[in-house]
Amino acid sequence: MKLTITDFRKAIGEDYNDVNFVYKGKPSGVSSTVHEYIPSFHAWYGDKEKEYKSVDELMGDKFFGGKSLSELIGHVVFEFD
Repeated sequence: MKLTITDFRKAIGEDYNDVNFVYKGKPSGVSSTVHEYIPSFHAWYGDKEKEYKSVDELMGDKFFGGKSLSELIGHVVFEFD
């Protein structure tokens, strides 16, 4: 099954799964947490880290080596926890 942006958004934003992947040889990923019913997302790319308050912000930011998560879908292998 091919992962779609919709599938990814649901997994990270509704099911609150963590995701790990490698891009350009750097370990990368996103972990999600919920505090008082409000989700937040912690992303890393190599030794860089960034916090996000929404799935939209997370999906669109070109944080991962100049690419957004939306752009990486279909080009990297994502492992969901």
